[in-house]
Amino acid sequence: MNDATKGGFRGVRRHVKGVFCLEGEWNESLKKTSSVKPILELLRQWAPYHVPSIHRNVATSDELRYYLDKWLLKTYADHPILYLAFHGDPGTIYIGEQHREESHVTLDVMEDALAGRCGGRVIYFGACATLDVHGNRLNRFLKETGALAVCGYRQDVGWLRATAFELLVFAAMQDNALTIGGATAMKRRITREAGTLAKELRFRMVIRRAE
Repeated sequence: MNDATKGGFRGVRRHVKGVFCLEGEWNESLKKTSSVKPILELLRQWAPYHVPSIHRNVATSDELRYYLDKWLLKTYADHPILYLAFHGDPGTIYIGEQHREESHVTLDVMEDALAGRCGGRVIYFGACATLDVHGNRLNRFLKETGALAVCGYRQDVGWLRATAFELLVFAAMQDNALTIGGATAMKRRITREAGTLAKELRFRMVIRRAE
């Protein structure tokens, strides 16, 4: 069965939207090799889309800013989905070991790094509870960065359930234009097709307001 036409997320095929993934260290022990790369590989093999992706590991805030600047270059405009796979807390992601202050990257810091440069792009915080903040804060983030939408969770989430859900969300993004109308349709589709899991994970998607 071809999920692009039967079951799954139905819709007219759109221009393929690549995923630009930055991933932190999940464990202090380097012998443990947890990674979200299997999600990206599944998307790459998914016919007829074969969603391209770029993946980089990030261990410091300097590395994060470096790769954010890379993502915003015109050459990577075909990868408009930024997937930030890190540990997190409300309003924060952790780049390295959580007990180190320099590992804490707040929405304020992200906003400053991305200011005014994210038009037509989507930012997915694949991190526990990062979006458990006031809606006004997220609206300001969207206004200041220019991003189309921001996605994430309002609680701690389990690895397997979250990764399965993220695969569905990234698939849904392929069938909708990266416009306010397209993002609204995408949000409705996620609710319709994966609403129960979205509620269990306390998933949140905030779309930039039309000006």
